[in-house]
Amino acid sequence: MQQTLNELFKLIPTLSPKLKAVAKLILDRPNSVATNSMRTLAKEAGVTPSTVIRLANQLGFERYEHFRRVFQDAITSMDFDKQANQMQQESVLSGGSGVIEGLSKAVQTNVDKFYQHLELDSISKAADLILNSSSTHLLGAGTSHSMASYLHYVGCMVVPQLKLLKINGNSQIESLIPISSSDVILVISCQPYARQIVAATEYALSKGAKFIYLTDSRAAPLASEADCLILVSTKTPHFFPSMVSIVAAIETLVATIVTRGDAKSMAILSEHVEVRKKYDLYINNY
Repeated sequence: MQQTLNELFKLIPTLSPKLKAVAKLILDRPNSVATNSMRTLAKEAGVTPSTVIRLANQLGFERYEHFRRVFQDAITSMDFDKQANQMQQESVLSGGSGVIEGLSKAVQTNVDKFYQHLELDSISKAADLILNSSSTHLLGAGTSHSMASYLHYVGCMVVPQLKLLKINGNSQIESLIPISSSDVILVISCQPYARQIVAATEYALSKGAKFIYLTDSRAAPLASEADCLILVSTKTPHFFPSMVSIVAAIETLVATIVTRGDAKSMAILSEHVEVRKKYDLYINNY
């Protein structure tokens, strides 16, 4: 990314006023290329989308998507192996206790940060969007898909219109073909951000769907497009992002849905309880 920015800086004196406006925006806020759609970037610069494409072409990129990928790669790169090596080194120095202590502090800090910075208006709006939607499609890849699955399982006990998009078989974009403006997408994604989720989200937005985003940064891809942004911290000495605060966010969202739901929502929940009792699905008081 830095090389592209250096080339753009050198190119500025030769650019037309409209191209220069886009170039200055990118130099001032490079993450905007990765996190915004081409149309949003053009709107912020006060130009047409074709002007953005022309600038990408002048920098040697045949298509805008290729230009954008340079910036996306810069903010999504994560060296898992380096973090794993650091854990091993810490273990040698502390006999393992240092690693566990670091993990413990990270878990507590992440959960504390989530609740300290939680925007109640945003979580309430997200709950209302889900309750009033025709369908709410849950998107996630990798570990985030497991988090989406957890939300689907628990949330369906109150709002049966939740739909979990599968990551095998047909692509998530194909699964979203029937989506409309009466639907909602809830995306769970943290660094490194999966390309297929970004693409699926862009498609859903093009169809007019509302967008709830559970992510780890305001600079995450498409964060500026979200109707509701729910931020979590996933920092950890572990080699993979911590999911603990995401679980906290999911449980908070479902609790908010329950508190803002109507009699219909409670009736659905009661039916789940009755079915469990009737068919003796679980062992209680063992």
